[in-house]
Amino acid sequence: MSSGVYSALSGSVAKMQKLEVAVNNLANVSNIGFKASRVSFESLFSDVLQNSGGRGMNFTRTSARYTDFSQGDLKRTGQALDLAIQGQGFFKVAGEDGFQYTRRGNFTLDNEGNLVTATKGLQVIGEDGPVDLPHQEVLIDEKGRITAGGAQVGQINVYEVSDTEALRQKGNSLWELDKEGTDLPSADSGVVQGSLEQSNVNPLLLTTEVIETKRAYAAYLKTMKSFSEMAEKARQIGQLG
Repeated sequence: MSSGVYSALSGSVAKMQKLEVAVNNLANVSNIGFKASRVSFESLFSDVLQNSGGRGMNFTRTSARYTDFSQGDLKRTGQALDLAIQGQGFFKVAGEDGFQYTRRGNFTLDNEGNLVTATKGLQVIGEDGPVDLPHQEVLIDEKGRITAGGAQVGQINVYEVSDTEALRQKGNSLWELDKEGTDLPSADSGVVQGSLEQSNVNPLLLTTEVIETKRAYAAYLKTMKSFSEMAEKARQIGQLG
């Protein structure tokens, strides 16, 4: 089979993977604190890669899939328990199997007065453990200090992790840190009360990317069809000979 077929096949697979990532990002464009996934590709061009991995053919393959943790826009809500992070880092919550991390700050209070996530009811972890609040009428400054009635009643920390590549997605804008990873309170990031961080997905650019990727995928399929038709004609000519 012609090496061109393999090149076109690898290209179509790469475009399909890119399309899947783009569509998932687009589906989460309105989710609070969502971070877009990215995928990068590489082509085997050099003689070394050709001989060891490509077997004499040019093809494209996925080189990495990663998360873009860049800052999303902050939207003012005016709700006391809506919190956003300005800068790097995460809120720390108590997951079912250990600590998890999130930038989705639309928190609420449970029946015991614990500050919890709105989606799964996970307790938010502060400086001294789970954050307990007397009521929702609290003030939270940029350092995460919680005051009510003029007295400090708690502390919310923003945590940075040693390596964002050690984070694994858990769904609902939650992340879990590998055993090799560590966290520590951030010295530079701040808490913004009454605001929520929006997803860092640009819907306009992403829609354009989806359209371009679909066109490229269709072009690869057309190329493979052309190679198949040429191979069939060559086979027929060989039979006539």
